[in-house]
Amino acid sequence: MKFFSLIVLILITSISVAENTKIGYVDVDLVINSLTKYKEDTDAIILNFQPKKLELLDLFDHIEKLKINLNLTKSSLSSEEYKKQIEIILKLENSFQNETDQWQAAINQQKAISLEQIETLINKAVRDLANIENYDLIFYSNAAYVAEELNISNQIISAIESLN
Repeated sequence: MKFFSLIVLILITSISVAENTKIGYVDVDLVINSLTKYKEDTDAIILNFQPKKLELLDLFDHIEKLKINLNLTKSSLSSEEYKKQIEIILKLENSFQNETDQWQAAINQQKAISLEQIETLINKAVRDLANIENYDLIFYSNAAYVAEELNISNQIISAIESLN
């Protein structure tokens, strides 16, 4: 991969010497985190899943209280009753874990859907800007160094925000 990047860089450098090549760079993380849509989607996801979160926290507190109560009363319980209480707690813990896993999976799915929509917006804004301003090459994401004049992230943010 590094070799391929080096070849691309050499190719770009040789092309830019021959003619003016317009290059841009988009810091995708900056764009995503700056977008109103991302903030609104994140707030909506939090709001949507808040009731289940509170329910899970209540269940967790209930399990903890049962454990404390069992520890306080275990000397007065028969071994059979103690085993029954342990089974109840274990069932509740399994239920808590399963519900938590499902809750987290649902949140992750909603976040993925939101990010896919935002990615589509970013890609469209990049294509539009590239066509309007005659860019020859636009890079995304990671770079060791990018000169500020090549960074078009704020232009992309402005273009997307103007659509909403």
